Amino acid sequence: MTVQQAIGNLDPRWRDGPVRAVTHLAEAGQPFHAFDVIELGVPDPDHPNRWGGSSRSCQIAGLIEAVAFRESRRQSRSGGVCRVWRRKTR
Repeated sequence: MTVQQAIGNLDPRWRDGPVRAVTHLAEAGQPFHAFDVIELGVPDPDHPNRWGGSSRSCQIAGLIEAVAFRESRRQSRSGGVCRVWRRKTR
């Protein structure tokens, strides 16, 4: 599944959770990454690419912007690299 496919067919019932969490984190003004969204209680989607689709949707909407990369704190990612986001400054 590509990121474009993950954006195009996001389950609206799941999509709302990450969008609310990303909005909350962005408004806090501190950089964050996907595991911070999970720690707020958003459940895993049916496919892992949906995380990227959700983040990309928020980026396209002008809510967040990428600022860095870091190792993921999520144990299942085994130190994989993930994008760090912050509220987009207009």
